[in-house]
Amino acid sequence: MAHYAAELFVQCVYSLDLTYHELLATEGELKPALTAALEQNGAQFIHFEEMGDTMRVQCVFPAHDEYLFHAVCDAFAPFMDGRVEARLLFVDKNLDLLHYYTISEKKWQEAVLALPAAGPLTRALREQDPPSKKPHAPPKTQDYQLPLPKKQDPPPLPSKKQKPAAQKKA
Repeated sequence: MAHYAAELFVQCVYSLDLTYHELLATEGELKPALTAALEQNGAQFIHFEEMGDTMRVQCVFPAHDEYLFHAVCDAFAPFMDGRVEARLLFVDKNLDLLHYYTISEKKWQEAVLALPAAGPLTRALREQDPPSKKPHAPPKTQDYQLPLPKKQDPPPLPSKKQKPAAQKKA
């Protein structure tokens, strides 16, 4: 049985300036080009889903390899020319890393997010196969800085003072 280490989710968004016929023509050019780009980079089980002004793509890769993800972005970039933009999310199936890319005006940017361990079992598993040992390429463009939520103190819990039970008279 084949094992696939990464899954890719793509959302292509078409310009609202495209007419219906232009959108269909653009989509007709885009699907075979993206299919070829994905297949050349080892993608399997490629699935397209048209959603009006967007198109979704989903596929799997045998390895979670950032150099491979960059090659996919390089192959997609010429088609993201102002008529179409894309967002790509590569998910490490071990849930260690997320690689997020945006492609617009024939250029792409990347953000990488290391996911926290769930607890001691996940930490022990990561010590055996840490994400840092997996292929990691330097970014070609400036990384996004993902905003972290501000830490807020939880609201105080309501007081659980109980009234003493009424004593029975004997």
